[in-house]
Order: sequence, then structure tokens, then C-alpha cells
Amino acid sequence: MKLRNIPHLIGQGFVSFWRNGAMTTAAILVLICCMLVLGSFYVVIDNLDKFIEDQSESIKTINAYVDSSESPEEVNEKELALAGLATAANSNIDYYVRITKEEALEEMKNREGLEDILTEFDESNNPLPERFRIHFKDIDTVQSLMRDLEEIFGADKIKSEVGVYEKVNSISSTITLVGLWLMIILLVIAILIIMNTVKLTVFARRKDIAIMRYIGATSAFVVSPFIVEGILVGIIAAIISTGIQYYLYDEVFANIVSSYNDINLVPVMDYLYVVPVAFLAIGIFAGVIASATSVKKHLDV
Repeated sequence: MKLRNIPHLIGQGFVSFWRNGAMTTAAILVLICCMLVLGSFYVVIDNLDKFIEDQSESIKTINAYVDSSESPEEVNEKELALAGLATAANSNIDYYVRITKEEALEEMKNREGLEDILTEFDESNNPLPERFRIHFKDIDTVQSLMRDLEEIFGADKIKSEVGVYEKVNSISSTITLVGLWLMIILLVIAILIIMNTVKLTVFARRKDIAIMRYIGATSAFVVSPFIVEGILVGIIAAIISTGIQYYLYDEVFANIVSSYNDINLVPVMDYLYVVPVAFLAIGIFAGVIASATSVKKHLDV
């Protein structure tokens, strides 16, 4: 294919694009749905990961409480056992801190909204127990550490946010899997619709294609206009999807999350390049694959 033919082939692709208005619109709409599903699931999962990262300090913390009836000697013995656990080979304990009853009360008083409620409590009537705050390294092997701590302090004295992490991680994995399958299904549907759109044009021009092949037109010369048509479908779908995705994120998602004070959305500008590039890649991929597949069987004459 000669370079001087490229403008003509691109022009033919545009003509074919506008000629099949209804089917072209359907292909664009399905591609938009595919991209929005992918984009929405991506930003949700990304924000979940960011939330887990922000909460990592509390998630990677285990509180081991001491019964108020225990003597200082008994508490010291438990601390020695904990120290042995922390210094053992391949220990999952990063470090631990012993928090006295007085320190625990002071911590509570420093929390927002609790200052006035706890003013009447002091050393003489402190209701809070002494505890050890244990920071661990690896959440994948934390259950083994939990069992060891339960042997030292008792099962009912161990409190952690590991369960919350596991639930959030499970939800994130489920969302990822569902989003992936939905994207694949919608992408296949979009490719089939684009193929049908191109097939209409190919069928209408099948005699012209046969003549071009007989007089020596290359496969690239014949296929190029249809590839251009498919790429146009993908590009337009990507542009529209990007605009809708940013609106959904900045308005709809932001309004939903605003009711939860502990959750901060990733700034929309962080997705400025990732989302449009991903959408464009999906659109062009779907357009090229669908168009090339549709024309292929008509090239053999």
C-alpha cells in the first residue's frame, strides 16, 4: 500500500462510519457500557486499596488486654512471654508497647468527642484495663500469631481489626472478579456488534472488493477503510466514556462517600491519564479486532 493512498483510505473509513448510523451507534453504546463497567470497578478497587493502606496502622495492630484482677507479677510474666515471642526466629511481631491504665485513659480523653464524657474519671476510678499494643509484620500469617497470643493472654482478651481487613479484602477480590467477567462479556458483545456493522458495509461492497482483489489490490488496501471505521467507533466511545466516568466519580461517587468521614476518595486528577489511555486502548483493540475479522473471509477471491 502506497503512502499517497492513505488519505483516500481514511476518507473511505469515515464515509463507511457515517453510512451505518444505527449499527455504529449501537456499537459505540455497548463499548461505552463496557468501558464504564471497567472504569467504575477500577476506581472502586483502587479506593478500597487506598483505604486499606491508610488504615494499615490500626489493621496491623493487635490489642492484648490484661485482666484487672491480675497482680503486677502476673502481668510481668505475660510480658516476658510476649517478649520471647517477639524475639523468636521468624517472629511476626514488629514491636509492641505496654500501655498502663493511666496511659489508656489519657489516650481516650484525647479522642475527639470523648473529652467531656471522661472528665469525671481519674486514677482512682479508672475503668480501663492495662494492655499491650502489638504491631505485626505480615497479615497473611497473623492467625498463627493470634493463636500464640491467645495462649498467653486468653482468647477473650485479644482484639484486632484483622477480621475487618479480611472482609474488605474479600469484597475487593469479589468486585475485581465480577468486574472482570462483566468487562469480558460486554467487550465480546461490543466486538460482535462492530463486526455486524462492518459486515453490512462489506456485504454491500462485496463486488467492489472482489474486483479490487482481481486487479491486484493488496489485502491492506481493502481492509484499511474498515479498520479506520472500527478505530473511529473505539475512539468516540473512549472519549464519551471518559467524560461520563469523570462525572460519575467526581459527582456520584463523591456524594456517596461524603457521608463516611473515615473514607477519603483518591483525587480525580490521579486518574487523568490512566482512565483515558485504558479506554482508548480498549476501544481501538475492539475496533481493530472486529473489523479485521469481518473483512478477512472476503479477501479470498
